[in-house]
Amino acid sequence: MKISVFCLTLAALALTACGGNAGGVGAPQGEISQNRTTAFKSFMPSFSSMGKVVKGDEPYVPDAFKATAAQFAQEARAPFEYFQNDPQGNGGALPVIWQKPAEFKAEQDKFLAAVDKLNAAAQSGRLDDIRAAYQTVGESCKSCHQSFRRPK
Repeated sequence: MKISVFCLTLAALALTACGGNAGGVGAPQGEISQNRTTAFKSFMPSFSSMGKVVKGDEPYVPDAFKATAAQFAQEARAPFEYFQNDPQGNGGALPVIWQKPAEFKAEQDKFLAAVDKLNAAAQSGRLDDIRAAYQTVGESCKSCHQSFRRPK
């Protein structure tokens, strides 16, 4: 299964958008929101590293990829500890997160299931399965951002 460079780039950009000044200029961030942003940024090196392998920019080294995927599976859970409404400012997080918590939870669950599937594919060592699972993670990020993240 071939995955277009465009799709992979889109997935990487979707995840990258979690960090930095995600809310754009004028979107205040309180401590909770800053912790959330930091947690999202913490898993980007792992996700980006796997993306380079998936795109063929770096060689596939099964043991290294397995370790990176396992690390990513742990790191990807951390941001969700910081989705309380921050009275000092929520940065790029839209109020709809707290207005429609069941919908947000469904997106969170979909993302974490995709992350777990990526980790399982990595542990299997089947590169075609890894590529498909990596794309699913990126699509999950994009889906959540479209509904719950302030546009830049």
